[in-house]
Amino acid sequence: MAERDSLNIRPERIGGVHIEERNNTFRIIAGIIAIAASVGYAGYCFYTTADVFNPYKKTYEKLGIDLPRSFERYGLASRYLDQVTREPCDNVAVIALAKLVESAGYPRESAMSLEAYNRSCTFSEEMLQSAYAAYTRISDQKAAIRVADELVKFDSASYDYRFMRGAAYERSRDYKAALADYISTLDLFPDLSNVAGSQFYQVSAMYDKIGKPCDAIGPLETYISYNVKERQSQQIAKLISDYARKGNCAATYANGSARVLIPASNQIDVMINGSRARMVIDTGASLVSLTPEMAARARITPDTSDLVEVKVVGGLVKQATGYAQTLQVAEATAANVPLLIAVGSKDAFGPGIDGLLGMTFLSRYTVALSPGLLELKPRNRNLSPQ
Repeated sequence: MAERDSLNIRPERIGGVHIEERNNTFRIIAGIIAIAASVGYAGYCFYTTADVFNPYKKTYEKLGIDLPRSFERYGLASRYLDQVTREPCDNVAVIALAKLVESAGYPRESAMSLEAYNRSCTFSEEMLQSAYAAYTRISDQKAAIRVADELVKFDSASYDYRFMRGAAYERSRDYKAALADYISTLDLFPDLSNVAGSQFYQVSAMYDKIGKPCDAIGPLETYISYNVKERQSQQIAKLISDYARKGNCAATYANGSARVLIPASNQIDVMINGSRARMVIDTGASLVSLTPEMAARARITPDTSDLVEVKVVGGLVKQATGYAQTLQVAEATAANVPLLIAVGSKDAFGPGIDGLLGMTFLSRYTVALSPGLLELKPRNRNLSPQ
């Protein structure tokens, strides 16, 4: 009986052991799968984030940028990256990629990639304009000026590019350089009478910023002079009045009047600091301009630190800034007249011509110009708001 009891095997106990063993096996298999999945996911994450596995690393290097691997999954990024990898100078793909880079939140990298294309492939105005806008967005004025410089070199006769660079200089608080570019902007316009008042105001504002409020009056009066009836306003009158009061310049700004006969050559005699000059009357020139020889005779020292580029009959001429202590046409006399001096160009305005009688003098008067006659009368400045 005891022997039978010792051999008493309970089937339900054996079954329970088998179930427990199967459960343990399932746990082990599930653990292995979980570990494999974790390792696989970790490997995937490492592959998609590690630079060593970055298939676009060389592409980024050519574009001069560095972006996180996550960018590859942004929009059509991988598609454009593939295109640029195959064809580094595909301008359509580069432009599309740069736009996507900026929209992903990387405006600096967008601008840098466009600059890199221009260095290594071919010049593109469109790309550099976009780069300028991106740098402006992030207030990197130094980079914006660099890009604008390239655009000015490409098209030195473009007033748009001069204005862009001037605006960047102004934002960086280099008002003297901004003034030079804003003056160039005006002088490169084919017709000053069609220029918006804001352009003249910016020149005035820069004069004021560099501590020359009397000079700030001229651009505003130049703007008015092209259409006195419509442009004479209380707002402009107040600006002029404020500048005049700030600089205490009303007494010597402009005195007297003149009535001068003009020959067919449109040339008249002018006295500059007591020296006689033969000048062409030019209402399309925003500033009085002189040859270097005339400036020397009049004892005017040119400031060559920020050159202005203007258009004359022979093309573009670089000019330095300066001042005439007095400029006189017959009995009309103005003091402290801003002017430009052609750099290294003896005959910039034609043989025997000492310069152009531009608007920094003429705008101080009411000008009546008819065939054979120039009349200068004191300008009515009784427009200050009461």
